Amino acid sequence: MKSFIEQAKVYAHYHQKATTRYTHFVGVPMIVLSLMILCSFLHLSVPGVFDRTLAEMLTLFVLLYYIVLNWRLGLSVTPVFLLLLWIGHKIGSNGPDATALQWFAGLFVIGWIIQLLGHLFEGRRPALTTNLWQAVIAPLFLTAEVYFMCGKMQPLKEAIAPDTDVKEEASGEEEKP
Repeated sequence: MKSFIEQAKVYAHYHQKATTRYTHFVGVPMIVLSLMILCSFLHLSVPGVFDRTLAEMLTLFVLLYYIVLNWRLGLSVTPVFLLLLWIGHKIGSNGPDATALQWFAGLFVIGWIIQLLGHLFEGRRPALTTNLWQAVIAPLFLTAEVYFMCGKMQPLKEAIAPDTDVKEEASGEEEKP
């Protein structure tokens, strides 16, 4: 498993302009919420023993992964994920009815439009085009960005600062100086 610093260096390479980060502060939560709505339709259950939605199970997995990568950031993003999970459950608890599907589709499409606009301003393709796992890292990276904007976790900021050694993971191309 790659460390958060290794993964964040790649992510940071694609997100150097403030405009891109700001669009991601809006787009990423919208996409996460949309996926939580979608995943709340599916239940994993053992009658009388266990009944959880796929959204709950995936949220638990992702949060545990974040805590393993960086416990401070993982714990910091947990309340946001729990709020999004609660909202997603409220919207999707009746199953895939028209309202829930509209919320899912609207949030998902608008979230991606906002993301892609950020990359248009950035002049770089999204990081997930080289490694789909970068989409999972986005919320944790944005949490780190909030800390950096507040002047906190400066050693982490310096450790993940993009440099010319970052390689395009899928194509094997090196960034030119």
